[in-house]
Amino acid sequence: MKKKINVGIIGRNFGYKVIFQSILKIKTMNVYGFSFKQQKKKINLPKKIKIYRNWKKLISEKKIQAIIISAPPVLHEEMILYAIKKNKHIFCEKPVTNSYKAISKICEKIKYKKTVNMVNFEFLNIDAFDFLKTKILNKTKILKVKINWFIQFPKNNRSKWKNRHKLGGDIFYNYLCHPFYYLEKLLGKIDIDENKSTYKNGSSNYYSIFETKKNRVKLFINFKSFFKSAFIRPKHEIIFYTKKGKYVLKTKMNSLYDQFSLMKGTKILFKPKKKLEDFRIKPTNRNLRLFNKSITNNLKISPNFNDAMRVHYLISKISKI
Repeated sequence: MKKKINVGIIGRNFGYKVIFQSILKIKTMNVYGFSFKQQKKKINLPKKIKIYRNWKKLISEKKIQAIIISAPPVLHEEMILYAIKKNKHIFCEKPVTNSYKAISKICEKIKYKKTVNMVNFEFLNIDAFDFLKTKILNKTKILKVKINWFIQFPKNNRSKWKNRHKLGGDIFYNYLCHPFYYLEKLLGKIDIDENKSTYKNGSSNYYSIFETKKNRVKLFINFKSFFKSAFIRPKHEIIFYTKKGKYVLKTKMNSLYDQFSLMKGTKILFKPKKKLEDFRIKPTNRNLRLFNKSITNNLKISPNFNDAMRVHYLISKISKI
């Protein structure tokens, strides 16, 4: 029987709701410890799991081989550099840090280390995305991509960093880093013409022309974040215009149980099975399994810190903030 890899998780919200629930489905991983700030509302953890109020003590724990970071991005640089110093394998939530400068420093530090690093860019692991990539996009040319992403904020938003670019949030870092990652994986390396890109700080719309070796793709992003409104409904859809027609990935975003489906006109090409589970758990579980396998077999994997640096580079070129 394979020896279990002991991991420590930093962060209570996504760390417990998604990371921890994902690891429960992996027999060869074991959550040894958690580090988070004390809150009134308790979370249901087995007694054997140790709680560390200081994240440095968690990382320094000799019985832990891997650290999973799910803290605000502004804290990532210090945590990752400390984990590198302690020779821990690292799995980090996106966006990794809050600047291109910070992630570049991390990539330089870890370049010659044997430890595994991975970033949880999860969208390409979603079933509908995987179906689109393997069954459709690999067999036709993409002409244009349009993203409509409307998010309704909760009344009490404790994660204030999510709306602040300097803390690793805002439109690009918190949300649109996902498309910047998966579009390159689907279309090839992107060259951005800054003169043909439009974005203003505080604006909800972005337009650019992405140039790749295989495609000249127009990208339109229509992003809205709002409190409860009678005029705007939450939704997330990615429209791919191809030579074979228009394909739409979409979800209503009424709850975290909502899954993506794939449409062509009125025809449903892929419909997910109904399941009362946070839609982020399954794709995160797939990344964690890959992380686990890479530690065991000493393999370099993707998405990793270099992929995160590439996304930050694109953000720095486009956002002009």
